[in-house]
Amino acid sequence: MRSTNLFIVRGYTGADAKAVGKAAKVSIATTRVWYDDKNAKVEKTDWVTVTILNEKAVAFALANVKKGDPVYAECRIADGSYEKDGARIYTTDIIANTFDLLRPHDAD
Repeated sequence: MRSTNLFIVRGYTGADAKAVGKAAKVSIATTRVWYDDKNAKVEKTDWVTVTILNEKAVAFALANVKKGDPVYAECRIADGSYEKDGARIYTTDIIANTFDLLRPHDAD
């Protein structure tokens, strides 16, 4: 059986894309909407930091992605760990395989 590690993010950037070494990082806001038991509309914004490693995608993001832009990313989730002060620190990274700007009307 073939397996898939796919995480899709579609939302709005919280800041310009930022260079981190040879990578770029982009903070993306996604908003969930639901109705509570009193039928009141509730909105919750979640923030996800996406890391872009592909050299061409990094160059594109750094040159074009600005705060408030609607974006689309197809990503994979990668777990890792490192030692700090004798303690093991565990991380979860979201790595973009595909990263693109959306036209404003595509974001709705």
